[in-house]
Amino acid sequence: MAKRLFSCSSSHDVEEIHYFFKVLEENNIDCYDVPGSSFGLSKPSLWIRNDEDFAEAKALFQKHEPIYAALARERYQDETGYNPRASNKEKWNHFFKGLYHKRALLPAIFLGLVIVYWYFDSIFGLFSAK
Repeated sequence: MAKRLFSCSSSHDVEEIHYFFKVLEENNIDCYDVPGSSFGLSKPSLWIRNDEDFAEAKALFQKHEPIYAALARERYQDETGYNPRASNKEKWNHFFKGLYHKRALLPAIFLGLVIVYWYFDSIFGLFSAK
């Protein structure tokens, strides 16, 4: 009977599933992956077909988990340019540079805040004594 080895925390993160799928295939462990649902009702997961392979798969997973974490952290830092060892000034510069690149969203955020303020002001206006 099949056993679930692990599930991803988010439904769009399938790189982790592919990494561990490849590791298990290299070690001749029969496995399959189940994709997550569109609305997050189920998460993508990796399953081992045979019970007798599960202990070896679990050991491989625990061995390769820190390796994958280091690779993912390195990929994130390469993609975003974030340096966790940077000084506070460099971290703030990185934050404002990211904000500058997303400046097209600022009018939509401001409009959303105005709508929320108008909504609460009208609700609380119903209860105010005049």
